[in-house]
Amino acid sequence: VTDLRESPRQLAQAERDKAWSGMARQVAHEIKNPLTPMKLQIQRLVRLKNKGDESWQDKFDEISKTLLDHIDILTDTANEFSTFAKLYSQEPDEIDLSALLQEEMAMFDNRGGFVFEFIGLDDVKVMGPKPQLTRVFVNLISNSVQAMTEHGDTEGTVRISLRNSITDGFYDIVFEDSGPGVDDGNVDKLFTPNFTTKNGGSGLGLAISRSVLERCGATIAYSRSFALGGACFTILYPKG
Repeated sequence: VTDLRESPRQLAQAERDKAWSGMARQVAHEIKNPLTPMKLQIQRLVRLKNKGDESWQDKFDEISKTLLDHIDILTDTANEFSTFAKLYSQEPDEIDLSALLQEEMAMFDNRGGFVFEFIGLDDVKVMGPKPQLTRVFVNLISNSVQAMTEHGDTEGTVRISLRNSITDGFYDIVFEDSGPGVDDGNVDKLFTPNFTTKNGGSGLGLAISRSVLERCGATIAYSRSFALGGACFTILYPKG
């Protein structure tokens, strides 16, 4: 009986150790990737300066931009892992879901050429970890804008809809855009850690977003937007 009781505990500990080991490898991988080109660019600049090559001054702006871009990647990665670390420590609060969605959408209103629409319910109260849900919503809106921008679009539409779901006891939170959408071959990989189709993306945003939502008893799924033609992410979020 003692052995039987001990086995599940040991198995659970082994699974936790494996998860932490995998997380450590992933952190190392995500940090090392931007550091390598940063180091190479600085070494390149130093070599030019030491050789007395006056072109090092011309290269300075170019290399500075590369360094700043990679610092942004490191910052995003640190923020995403910070969110992941808080998944099991933050207590849920009552959130005005409709107000939160409109607040985060309003932050993107200054992007000329892009239209942001909110359709649906007002004064919708749910329980959840507000800082983490905010990051989920910002990530989805940012993905839409970035997908359209990288596709070469100078204008487009992002629409957020909040409605009662056909699944009893849930709301649908729908994020749609008029961008290129996701290639059929990549749909199954969307929520896989380290997978990204974005330039300079860490591949963690959607994976962590799904973890946050699952912790709240919610789900997220991808489909093609019938109305706008681009990507459509639907969150099924519990009421109450």
